[in-house]
Amino acid sequence: MGPLLLSMARETVLWPLSATLAVMIAGFFLRGKAPVSAFATGIGFLVGYTLIYGIHAFPPPEAQGWIPFLILLNFLVFYFDDRIGFPGTIRLALQGLFSAAGVILISFPLVKTGFSPVTLLMAFALWFGLWIIIERQDGPALFLAAAGNAIVSAATGSTLLGQLGGVLAAVLGTQLLFNIPRTRVPPGHAGAAVSATIMGSLMLIGHVYAGTALFPSLLLFAAFIGPFAARRLFPDREITQFALGALLALIPVAIASIVAIKSYLSQEY
Repeated sequence: MGPLLLSMARETVLWPLSATLAVMIAGFFLRGKAPVSAFATGIGFLVGYTLIYGIHAFPPPEAQGWIPFLILLNFLVFYFDDRIGFPGTIRLALQGLFSAAGVILISFPLVKTGFSPVTLLMAFALWFGLWIIIERQDGPALFLAAAGNAIVSAATGSTLLGQLGGVLAAVLGTQLLFNIPRTRVPPGHAGAAVSATIMGSLMLIGHVYAGTALFPSLLLFAAFIGPFAARRLFPDREITQFALGALLALIPVAIASIVAIKSYLSQEY
């Protein structure tokens, strides 16, 4: 493996993974479980973000520069949700509000040039929908979807977004392994908020600025059907739920990745 690939592997996987694991272990022993997952996701991702992109400015010069600020805002608000418990309607309203804010902030340079309102509404619906799905998922589907998004972004969008997507996948994979065979640090509402914010941001930036292919990206949403089906089929068998859910989630992710890679190879040759 060449020096460049080794450097990319350290930036994308090793350092984010290490930061995430350190926060998870510390949080587990300190017993501050509810917000720990969110903090670990945010810190792990921002370590990789800083190493790969390295620009922290306000206002940010590029769309991905909004991600750290969105992470901080969502963490702070939904930290209190985990602590005091917002009513369901308030939580849903805040999720919708912050989804809309993320879409507008990231797309704002294009809005000024006549960006389609229909596209904005579709982006909001997908971001908000992704958040609601993640809120109800505690299995491997989120990790697999994040890994698939990294592949799709790198193959059909940009290397930078592929790397940032790889960072998110490394962070979520670390947490997934940490919580096997039983949940030691639950994600909580803040964890779902931070994960949805990062993944929603990366997918939106990929489509509106880097031309990431739409079909394989939408196919990644099907990954979340697998764990839901597994829970319905085997409600009292957790190991079977996990294994079957992971297998079913892997199928659309694999298809999306193959489609994206084939698209990349067809352009190369």
